[in-house]
Amino acid sequence: MADRWLKVNCLLAGTFAFWLSALSPLPKIAKGICYSFALVASVQLVQESRRLMVQDVRRIALGVMNQELEDVEIALHTSQQEQALYEIYGTYPPEVKDELVKSLDHLYREESAEREDETSASTSQKKSLYLAVKSLLEARGETYVIENVLRLGGGQWAKGKQRLAEILEEGEANGW
Repeated sequence: MADRWLKVNCLLAGTFAFWLSALSPLPKIAKGICYSFALVASVQLVQESRRLMVQDVRRIALGVMNQELEDVEIALHTSQQEQALYEIYGTYPPEVKDELVKSLDHLYREESAEREDETSASTSQKKSLYLAVKSLLEARGETYVIENVLRLGGGQWAKGKQRLAEILEEGEANGW
């Protein structure tokens, strides 16, 4: 690329020099030769300038395309990472979700897990309840657990939120 710029600058200087030489007091034949050389140099200058512009445009276009490819590659890589994280930590398949909801509902509905009499529930049942609630919290969210599992939605929302906090605190305190 530096070679083309050098060639264009030399042609420009040559054209200018021949044109000034033709304007100086020279014999008519010398002026004709200088005008001819200036004309030839200017035509060459125009052709070389076009090539230089095309080369610059191609270089810029390739730079933009490479940048776009890098952006697409980053977006694709990020999308693949998000997909992998979704597969690892994301929501469960419908059949697993249904099984979790059923088992959690069963655990919560058992007489040993009544809200008023928590002392009669065994540790393994509390642990199962905690793990199931934690899984559903990650998969479906707090609203789903309070409304559909604890069945304390609507006017009992505060009580449901308190009960959920108690379950989570107990599980974290016991290191489940």
